Amino acid sequence: MRVDQETPRSTEAKLARRDAVLAAVTQASERLSEPQPWETLVPDALRILGEATRVSRVYIFEVARRDGIDVVSQRFEWCAEGVTPQIDNPSLQQMPLDAGFSRWGEVLRSGQPVFGDVDDFPESERPILELQEIRSILVQPIFEGNRWWGFMGFDACAGLQSWARVEVDTLRIAALLLGAAIHRQNRESLLRENQKLEALGRMASSVAHDLNNFLIVIGGAKQLLEEELQALGARTPAAQSYGAMVDQALERAGALTRRLLDFSRRQSSAPKILCPLELLRQEEPLLRQALRGGARLRIAAADPARAVAPVRVDPTEFTQIALNLAVNARDAMPAGGEVVFEVRSLDAGERPAFVDGVPEGMWTMIRVHDEGEGMSEEVLAHAFEPFFTTKPRGQGTGLGLSTVKTIVQAARGHLKVSSAPGRGTELRIYLPAQPGATSSDSEG
Repeated sequence: MRVDQETPRSTEAKLARRDAVLAAVTQASERLSEPQPWETLVPDALRILGEATRVSRVYIFEVARRDGIDVVSQRFEWCAEGVTPQIDNPSLQQMPLDAGFSRWGEVLRSGQPVFGDVDDFPESERPILELQEIRSILVQPIFEGNRWWGFMGFDACAGLQSWARVEVDTLRIAALLLGAAIHRQNRESLLRENQKLEALGRMASSVAHDLNNFLIVIGGAKQLLEEELQALGARTPAAQSYGAMVDQALERAGALTRRLLDFSRRQSSAPKILCPLELLRQEEPLLRQALRGGARLRIAAADPARAVAPVRVDPTEFTQIALNLAVNARDAMPAGGEVVFEVRSLDAGERPAFVDGVPEGMWTMIRVHDEGEGMSEEVLAHAFEPFFTTKPRGQGTGLGLSTVKTIVQAARGHLKVSSAPGRGTELRIYLPAQPGATSSDSEG
């Protein structure tokens, strides 16, 4: 490392570079403070910093926790002319830091930079750096609030490059500003979600009361109808069966009304220990009724030889999730097709949990796949927003997937979706597994 050491460059050249770095950080900070998604601002900010520092590459990596270790993936990159880009290098995606870079994880997590000449680095760190022709490097940590989010790196490939302390400190500001931009956007997004939920809560209360009034009328009319049939001697087994279906629908609608009121009052749910596969099979008649038409339903264990661990979730809410996803799948398949509810238990190191970035631990995954029209990237980006819908007016409220997301998050779960036009849609719901738990462990 050659920090604050004299080099053959003149004092004037050193001052010129220092001033250029200071000006670049100022310009980059102005860019990152613009009212746009930070992802759209980063490429220009990296270019500004790269040209000022005269390095070969400037890039950003995001860190995630997988199976107890830190893994990093390259998200953005700027390259000087003639320099080979590394953004598509597969070895720089989902790369474990403990594979030779555990020192980096410790230093960066503590808020300190990693910098110097690659020849001076520990032997375990050199191979992947040398493959990218890096000779000197500076890496600054990025923090989103108090969370270590990732890092910003500067590669010198054309020759060795020393870093003056003022340059190291100034470029640290650039990383701090990026972290602040990410944090600001996340907080603004959370605020918007809360505002939407407040509006949704007010609407839910109104809908619940109106729905309850309708249910009272339906229940009363059903009772009068049964009395009339009894008087006429026409209460056949078929009529009794239809009456039982109405009773079941009234009971479920009443439970939904209570959940709407609970949501509007911000009351907690009543989670219980249950097996998702068993509950789905129990609700299969209701799901088939919701699908109707040419849609086919299949409910199965992904691995019949492996037990499905129970989860802790409100059973009414879980049924609501299944119904919402079934109705969405039906609407996406106007010509018919198959809807699959598949359940399995796995740990975070197994696919697809590892690919989906689910935190370490044991999970029970509910995979829901349809053969429908699929969603474009633009639609997918807004799919879980309250009131967003692509259905014709009067055929959808835009609350189905938003409700699913809210319930899954309340159960401390995770929700991932994959979709493309013409290829259907797959949702993967991860709920914390409760191995060994029984219904006696349920709350409420």
